[in-house]
Amino acid sequence: MKLPLLLFALVVCAMQLASAQPYGSPAPPTGPLTCVVCAKPITGKYFVHNQTNHICADCEKLPTHCSVCRLPVKDDYTKTADGRLICKRDLPNVVLAEEDGRKLFTQARADLRELSDGALELRSTQVNVQMLFNLDFADSRNTTNSGGAMHRLGFSLSRPQGDGFAHNVVLLSGQTRTATLSTSAHEFGHLWLTENLKPARKLDPDTREALCELFAFKLAARRNDTNETARIKANPYTKGVILNALEFEARESLLGVVRWVRDGTEEKLPAATGITAAVAATPTPEPLRELRPPPPPATKLELRSLLRTSKRTVAVINGERFERGSELSMLIDGKRHLVRMEEAQENAVVVSVDGVKQTLRLGAK
Repeated sequence: MKLPLLLFALVVCAMQLASAQPYGSPAPPTGPLTCVVCAKPITGKYFVHNQTNHICADCEKLPTHCSVCRLPVKDDYTKTADGRLICKRDLPNVVLAEEDGRKLFTQARADLRELSDGALELRSTQVNVQMLFNLDFADSRNTTNSGGAMHRLGFSLSRPQGDGFAHNVVLLSGQTRTATLSTSAHEFGHLWLTENLKPARKLDPDTREALCELFAFKLAARRNDTNETARIKANPYTKGVILNALEFEARESLLGVVRWVRDGTEEKLPAATGITAAVAATPTPEPLRELRPPPPPATKLELRSLLRTSKRTVAVINGERFERGSELSMLIDGKRHLVRMEEAQENAVVVSVDGVKQTLRLGAK
């Protein structure tokens, strides 16, 4: 009986060694290894981080960690003004200069405009983008799943100015380019919602945040960044409402989301049913398109295209979509006017601008 018991014990031991080891647990030896932190050969017990990074027992005890990858850091790292450490491996891919942050915000803004065929554009063109090293304050919107206060990566502020808004965006420096792009898209969403929600419209706070996260998700999906789309879906920040937004967009399209924001009356998006969740979870990557600089402020109304179906006609005027009876406040030649589409003709539309009718024709200069 001793031999079967011995074999059983050996099998159990082998199964334990072969099982996946979380960070902080000893990993089974697989051959000569080098510590990813100190670059010295590993002898004896070692640890595994993220299934690929091997850490010696001495480095595992280090109290300092990279704020990006969470690996221990010993030396040769960069320290931000608010005390965060960035290891040499992550340093080339993080955003530290304010000008780089502005460029990434501009890129996110241009990508969203292209992705939405001009529907996601700000009418107030000036946005002041800043980067801070000390944006280390806790988000008050905690959830039971978040494990504590969440670290804010950025915020935005819009205030009325003349006929438009003065927009300001602050991004946390020391984040990866991917994270900064997502944060830029999210904060752009807040600016766009400010301009496009009707003053009397009450929007649920989690729905507002989910719409902004949807914009970040769409850009990550366009880049085919599955790690970022998975992170956005799993983030408890919106209390799961991001799933409602993803399903709604998969069913109604991004332009359907735009119409819901501009013309809807509900406080919340419809609850997710799971029917189209699989479509939202694995979106088809958008083809790469040439990114263009933002267009100059409009000096007049231009009819750019007419889209006809059996049920409706959609006119694109200065990048904005109109149907019969729809109206929108638009900035024209430095002043804001109420534009309403009255009727569509074969190659033209009749609109009223502050109550005065005029005809816009395709191709007119």
